Amino acid sequence: MSTQLPLGIGLPESASFTNYIPGPNQAVFNILQQIIDGEWENCLYIYGGAGTGKSHLLQAACEQTAKRGGRPVYLPLALFYQSGPDILEGLDALDLVCLDDIHTVAGQPLWEEALFRLYNQLRASGIPQIITGNTIPNKLGLKLPDLVSRLNWGGAFALQPLDDASTLQALQKHAKGRGMELSDKVAQYLIHHCPRDMNTLLKWLRQLDYESLSNRRKLTLPFVRHLVQNTVVSLQDNASWHGNK
Repeated sequence: MSTQLPLGIGLPESASFTNYIPGPNQAVFNILQQIIDGEWENCLYIYGGAGTGKSHLLQAACEQTAKRGGRPVYLPLALFYQSGPDILEGLDALDLVCLDDIHTVAGQPLWEEALFRLYNQLRASGIPQIITGNTIPNKLGLKLPDLVSRLNWGGAFALQPLDDASTLQALQKHAKGRGMELSDKVAQYLIHHCPRDMNTLLKWLRQLDYESLSNRRKLTLPFVRHLVQNTVVSLQDNASWHGNK
């Protein structure tokens, strides 16, 4: 019989540049660093499938900006689209604006018009903006052609999934950040027996952290194999970022 156990036990995680493994996405990672350094003037549009690291990069950029004394904002549009586009008001007074999952508001005229206005306001003020979606701007389903063209201005950059070696490195780096010891054998087992996207793998990492602490057991391969075969991991995302982290 499988069990479902609460997540989030153990040392807290935060998305940062230091715990991000670029792998095949080094070019995008370099541009993000240029944005933080004030060397990139265009809007950056990033697209990719679930678990490719889009949200991680946005939150990491916010963290880095806050560390330097700036005022960033990270808005996961999937969580706020029902609240209406008024949430975008006043963002041109900040130092970095990161909008995640623009595809979730595509086809909604009020949202698209507000995003278009915000884009122009930020560009006129010289405030960097990073926007993510699940595909190229022309295929997002946007009804406002001017918004599509704006998203294309700075170029659309794809995030590619990590290969096995980079995924293993990323898992072990996140584990170390939580104070966990994750051997190569255990990490490889997770990669080959769990869904491959990083979001799901990191949820398993949090689950293993909980199990290790609550059972006072080291994460040996037999113990992890038993957990993977008998535990249901909640797939609910925690998509908020707070500038005071």
